[in-house]
Amino acid sequence: MTSPDQSEPQMALSRRSNQHRNGDLISKIPQVTLAFWIIKILATTVGETGGDAVSMSLKLGYAVSSLIFLAFFCVTLAIQVNSRHYHPFTY
Repeated sequence: MTSPDQSEPQMALSRRSNQHRNGDLISKIPQVTLAFWIIKILATTVGETGGDAVSMSLKLGYAVSSLIFLAFFCVTLAIQVNSRHYHPFTY
């Protein structure tokens, strides 16, 4: 049931706005394929190896290397969240 103060054009505009928002969200979700899983496994492996290389090989320790990778994560997350559409490179 609609509220008495909302008119039909306002409700239609609201529905279109919600559909547009949903379309934006769906356009940022990657299609899960075999390539997705290969990239995910490689990214996890490279992340583990990179973490070990920074903490052990460069003798920075776990705390400093964790902060380095946390900063990298925050930057890449901000780029992904602020993008309007899915871009494989930023993902």
